[in-house]
Amino acid sequence: MLTAAATLATALPASAAPIEAAVALQPQARLEARGVAVVVPTRVMCENGATGSLWVQVTQNVRGELATGDKYTPSVPCTGAYHKVDVTVVSRTKAFRQGVAFTSAALNVFLPPDSSSVVEDNREMMLVR
Repeated sequence: MLTAAATLATALPASAAPIEAAVALQPQARLEARGVAVVVPTRVMCENGATGSLWVQVTQNVRGELATGDKYTPSVPCTGAYHKVDVTVVSRTKAFRQGVAFTSAALNVFLPPDSSSVVEDNREMMLVR
């Protein structure tokens, strides 16, 4: 039995080293165009030599109905340092308003030749004018 387990273990590919990456949503976002859009400030970090993309979603209860929107940013700086990235999310349903919204961010990172990672942050965020 141990021989079979040892043989199976050597047949599986070695796992790639983890990629250094982080995403952090800030506590406050700015409403634009009378609530049609919201500018969501994020901080991203991915190791030098990697490529990164960012997805942000905002959802808010507006008088019993959901205002929601999302935005995909295909490229963020990967230098090993933190960078501020402002993401403008346009509502697909109804206008956002001042107050609390739930916000999610996912940073997808790829480091050649075959390492990848996804880091996420979720939080309540205050939308302000």
